[in-house]
Amino acid sequence: MRLGLVAAGIVVIGVAAVYAVQRLNDAERYRRLVDSGEQALSAGNSYAAIEAFSGAIALRPDSMTSHLRRGEAYQLQRRVDDAARDFQEAARLQPGATDPLIALAKLHDEQGASREAAEWFGRAATIDRQSPALLYRLALARYRSGQPATAVDPLRQAITMEAGFDEALYLLGLALRDTQDPAGAIDALERAVRANPSLVPAREELADLYAAQGRAADQMTQLTALIGLDPTASRDVTVALAQADRGNYDSAIATLYAATATAGDQSAIQLTLGQIYARRAEATADPRRRAELATQAVGVLEQALGGSVRRSDGLTWYGRALFLRGDTDDAARILQEAVATTPFNRRAFLFLADAEEALGHPGEARSWLMRYDVLEGNTASASEARARSRRMGRLAVADGDYRLAISRLEPLLEQSPADVELWLWVAEARWHNGDAAGANAALTTATALAPGDARVRRLRQLIK
Repeated sequence: MRLGLVAAGIVVIGVAAVYAVQRLNDAERYRRLVDSGEQALSAGNSYAAIEAFSGAIALRPDSMTSHLRRGEAYQLQRRVDDAARDFQEAARLQPGATDPLIALAKLHDEQGASREAAEWFGRAATIDRQSPALLYRLALARYRSGQPATAVDPLRQAITMEAGFDEALYLLGLALRDTQDPAGAIDALERAVRANPSLVPAREELADLYAAQGRAADQMTQLTALIGLDPTASRDVTVALAQADRGNYDSAIATLYAATATAGDQSAIQLTLGQIYARRAEATADPRRRAELATQAVGVLEQALGGSVRRSDGLTWYGRALFLRGDTDDAARILQEAVATTPFNRRAFLFLADAEEALGHPGEARSWLMRYDVLEGNTASASEARARSRRMGRLAVADGDYRLAISRLEPLLEQSPADVELWLWVAEARWHNGDAAGANAALTTATALAPGDARVRRLRQLIK
């Protein structure tokens, strides 16, 4: 009997020992897989990283880190849904961790979904309340999503923690400007300039705000400082841009080529030259000549991006030049980077809308155009605002957002009663929105204006 108990005890001890060894082996395998995944991820080998982290997850399904890192590998492959799923699982496994929340925010930010990015940054900020950088990212996402008023508080918190945070001060200035607080905007921008005297965008915004308030001496102070920051090129750049604004492209190009003889840093001249080539391409009706000018712009802007110009400006015009040359996919990718680079150039949002529309993405095009509209505020002329509203309405029809289309298009009818296209878009939007009588009324007006128009006949087949 006693021998039997001893034997049973030996068996139990043996099983436990085997189990312990197995656990040690699994722990070692897990560690090796994670190390292998980290090395592959660092080397940019996303496929090997996914394989390694998947093996680690099979051994430890509750590993937050493995899900997070595999999500990053999926993100490198642009597998957005897979990345989001892993990031969300990582956040579920460790609710107090900010890394998965920030990863989700950045993922949405890369897709241009600033509102969703702001939500995830906000969740992370409720956990880590002592990170100025996180508060800045939250504010930036809110600002990009067209909510400048909601960006103010996190920026002020970030600046309280880090008084010399120049980019946060600059963004605060923009947010206050856009919420009709010019005095607060000037104060924030002045502080940004004191923190970083070479912060050119802040000085540019200050000069504009001073000009709007009639403070000519203060405006000249900023303009003089801007010239001092680029003493060789800026005056020639100003002259060339003024010449281009009048359509004198040859004179503008000649001015810039002459400036290259004395300029130390050529990048500012190259950026302006590329911009002028692109603008000339825009104004050219001949497709072949347009492509030639756009190609010239691409070459010059590639050189500018290798210099000291503000990266967002270089990316904005480089993306525009690619678009004008016909490289629409590449243009959209570059412009996506431009709108994600701070301080951003507002024109990038408008140019990205053009690229997305050309790619057949009316919803994305409308979204970027609306963001540009928000960023412009009340600075657009009445004709520009009207043309933009017309375009947003047209894109809303193409995207199937008929309520928005009606809200954008119907107010334009009174001032443009002979605009056939406008009546046709309104008719289509009303029809899909359930207003058959209104649709027929609009179509009747369009028919009276252009009875032989093929577009009228086509819509008549839909609206009966």
